[in-house]
Amino acid sequence: MSCLWGHLVAASACGGDPRGPAERAEPAVEPVLRAAEFVDPQGGQRFDGDVRFAGGATIGARQLSPADPRAGETITVRFTATGIGAGARLKVGLRAPQIAGLQEARGQTSVPKGQVDDPRDRFVELAGPLEDVVVELPLASPWHASHAVIVAELVGDFAVAGPRRADGVAILGAVRVVGGPMQVRAVRASAITVDGVLDEPTWSGQTGVPLTLSLDGEPDPTATTRGQVTPLGSLSPGLGTRVAFAWDDEFLYAAADVPDDDLWTEYTQQDDPLYKQEAFELFVAATNEGRRYLEYQVSARGVTFDARFPRYRAGDEAWDSRWRTAVQASGTVDGPRDRDHGFVVEVAIPWDELCAETELACPPRAGMQLRVNAFRLERVGRKRAVGLSLSPTRAPDFHAWDNAAVLRLE
Repeated sequence: MSCLWGHLVAASACGGDPRGPAERAEPAVEPVLRAAEFVDPQGGQRFDGDVRFAGGATIGARQLSPADPRAGETITVRFTATGIGAGARLKVGLRAPQIAGLQEARGQTSVPKGQVDDPRDRFVELAGPLEDVVVELPLASPWHASHAVIVAELVGDFAVAGPRRADGVAILGAVRVVGGPMQVRAVRASAITVDGVLDEPTWSGQTGVPLTLSLDGEPDPTATTRGQVTPLGSLSPGLGTRVAFAWDDEFLYAAADVPDDDLWTEYTQQDDPLYKQEAFELFVAATNEGRRYLEYQVSARGVTFDARFPRYRAGDEAWDSRWRTAVQASGTVDGPRDRDHGFVVEVAIPWDELCAETELACPPRAGMQLRVNAFRLERVGRKRAVGLSLSPTRAPDFHAWDNAAVLRLE
């Protein structure tokens, strides 16, 4: 799939490769869709050239600011317009590059169902007449895409000249966005029983953080539900994979919803290579320097894998954790493809183990920060691998730490 807007935009292949310890090989993981990267000699700030619509309206000089916004900040769009008279309606919006370019990338005149309403979209509708226009569009938080694309649609008309998509939507510019890791909180826990049933008050009030495509943070393509999000434990396919964290004086806890319409894993023994099929994975460290970290995995069958890493990829798989884990599977693991629902996983990792094997300092305390990442490895059709993560790795490697999530104890 390619995505070309004149000579300013080019698409990049971004197949993932979540490898485990150096001595083992894992299958490549690829997103369902590929993300666009901008190659703009002007620094990614704007697209030059007037946009002309079939009816004669024109959008001229434009400016986007600030030059390098961060997630949660507002992008101000200024431009001049002629020929947009009374009664006309102009929609100006902010979109992530993958969604903004999807129509042209697929050679279609309409975006496929389920891809129209990206949760990061921000649109403002303006009524004519228009001349000197100023629009403010807030960036969603989190925002993992490398750029934000500003588009304009003149209702009932089509852009026929200037930067535009194949379907006549004008491209006003692109702004490079300063990225950063996910910021996640762990709530203070009370009386958690690790049984895979998330019925304790600690979990019942949490909806969890959605996992996104592991390489670039684009939304999970299976997560299509918008609006209200139900608490963890619902296994709603439309909500995608979600994870939440908690802590007390003894354990760091994690719980996850892993919707799956075909539960599958053939492994049955402790430390079997779960990463070759389907698993939920958790990495924990004190910093993002890629040294002294721990890896934990669990499958829908409840089989576990654990390893410690004195340094990057120098894995000790013979090491055994004292963690507790429980899984509640809804469906038949390894059975026929009979529309399973997925599994719920709950884990508890002792703080004394974390502090002994990483650079974390015990006892844990409110305000303490650590680096974590959670992954879900899914086999579509029991073949093609798709990886999801809590915070995108920005490299084809589940062991990449630079952009690992910051977990804060509250």
